Amino acid sequence: MQQGAAAVNRLLKQAMVLFLIVSSLSSGAQDPYVIAGKISISGNRITHPNIILRELKFKEGDTLKIASLPDILEHAKENIFNTRLFNFVTLDTSVDHGSNRLNLRIEVIERWYVWPIPYFQLSDQNINAWLQTWDWTKLTYGIDFTFFNVRGRNETLKIITHFGFNQKYGFTYKIPYVNRKQTIGAGFGADIELNHQVAIQTIDNKPLYYNGTNSYPKELTYAFADLLLRPNIYVIHTIRLAYNHYYLQDTVLHVPGFSLSFSNNQDFATLWYQYRNDHRDVQYYPLNGWYFDLELNHSFPYWFTHDTYIKSTFRKYFQLTDRWYYAFSLLGKLSFESQQPYYLQKGLGYGREFVRGYEYYVVDGQHYLVFKNNIKFALIPERVEKLNFIRTNKFNTVPLALYLNVFTDMGYVYAYRQKAYGYDEVNIPFNSLQNTFMMGFGLGLDFTTYYDVVIRVEGSMNLLGKPGLYLHFIAPI
Repeated sequence: MQQGAAAVNRLLKQAMVLFLIVSSLSSGAQDPYVIAGKISISGNRITHPNIILRELKFKEGDTLKIASLPDILEHAKENIFNTRLFNFVTLDTSVDHGSNRLNLRIEVIERWYVWPIPYFQLSDQNINAWLQTWDWTKLTYGIDFTFFNVRGRNETLKIITHFGFNQKYGFTYKIPYVNRKQTIGAGFGADIELNHQVAIQTIDNKPLYYNGTNSYPKELTYAFADLLLRPNIYVIHTIRLAYNHYYLQDTVLHVPGFSLSFSNNQDFATLWYQYRNDHRDVQYYPLNGWYFDLELNHSFPYWFTHDTYIKSTFRKYFQLTDRWYYAFSLLGKLSFESQQPYYLQKGLGYGREFVRGYEYYVVDGQHYLVFKNNIKFALIPERVEKLNFIRTNKFNTVPLALYLNVFTDMGYVYAYRQKAYGYDEVNIPFNSLQNTFMMGFGLGLDFTTYYDVVIRVEGSMNLLGKPGLYLHFIAPI
């Protein structure tokens, strides 16, 4: 993306000189401007042109200030790339002779859109915890058949087939636009999960699992419908209404604190809302820009779910010099009930919500705050390699980059000391990392390439005095 930006800026500088001369001589305007001329697109064999044009902040006939052109076109390039439909996006400009009309040519290289993606899930909360045991007997495996850009309209169909220790079958379908203005979208899906293994408590900051070798102690049937609102390029509102049906066997149901009801069948609905404002240059591995989201979640009937919370994330990315970058993020969650069922409660230690250096641990609680920051140096700035032995341009043009990171993370989880539902004299186990300041620091190496691939290796130390070497597959912030 950086090389493409440089090419765009070179072209614009040449065009701007001509426009400044023409504008000054013809109109004497203090703020020279151009008219957006013809916008042409090539390389989109499957993708409908309107999906690409939606990402531009201007249309044919609009008046554009010359001084703003570099930023306008660079953001257009980023927005088109962030649809994740293309491996490469190139912009070229030309000027109609004797006029101040700027024509724009957009050239794209489409990705491969049909992926039978192998799926592997380990029994532990993340890959780093599993690497401590290498226990293959509890492996979940399968294939996620993912069809991107269905009908050329950036729609996504995903068919889920997971076998092995824990099973899951279902589908999701996302339609980003259903109206002519491309501001309203929809999504829906359903699945069923069958779990041999269920986390029932947290002991010594690690999940304690119950394994039902010949049965499924937890079964979940889930269905949802989404309403998507995108009033402009950077903002998306998502409203989700979901139905949840849990079947819980007595073995796990009567573990103190696991549930707020002794009913084997637990049905409830969830209303979830997210506001997302995304100004990152490259979403899967950003170097510049910022991101903000806000989530609201409420489950009902409330009396036995107690799953109402507000959660928010802010991330900011800076380029310090040509090869140096800095980024930080702030993540917080606030729950509205002191007692929650264990099987619905999620603190730190799951997904990307953790303090680096504490990947082996789970920290339960109702509220948490995490601050992450890192400085990175481009050991190998983004470059493009051509694999001539591969014929298709969907795979033979490979971008790659390598970054060295220095990071420090801090976090805190607040948890209420509480008694277990239905057991007046039984306290829910409390762990040493709850209500305790956490900090981790270390070094990391990030490799990025096409199809949104990120591979990170990090070595870190935490305040427990325990070093670790960890593997991740998402951007550090």
